[in-house]
Amino acid sequence: MTDRSLHFPFEIGRLGRPRTSDTRAAIREQLEQLLFTIPGERVNRPNFGCAVQRLVFGSADRETAAAVEHVIRTNVRDYLGELIDLDALRVTASDATLTIDILYTVRATRTEHAETFVRPIEGAA
Repeated sequence: MTDRSLHFPFEIGRLGRPRTSDTRAAIREQLEQLLFTIPGERVNRPNFGCAVQRLVFGSADRETAAAVEHVIRTNVRDYLGELIDLDALRVTASDATLTIDILYTVRATRTEHAETFVRPIEGAA
């Protein structure tokens, strides 16, 4: 990965150029895209995405959390495996909110980082 990548979501900066992100921010942005993209949303990449906000829609039990974690692990390996190693993952759903805690190591630098993503659960009252 280069030192700079296009910012997600795409934006034009103050000087009229596309905004960019440093490596750590770019990886976080890629994780966010992967987690919350619904397969079929991306043209030319129909299988890209975890759609985790929909996976926990039915119930917030231990089996559902394990299934969500499996989907995330598989997708991170398939789409971001060249960039990061997934060290730990925790998915919790409570009060109509989904929280995903990810601990990963950047392969190029061997540095470990933690990210937390919080989203409302679709269809939750």
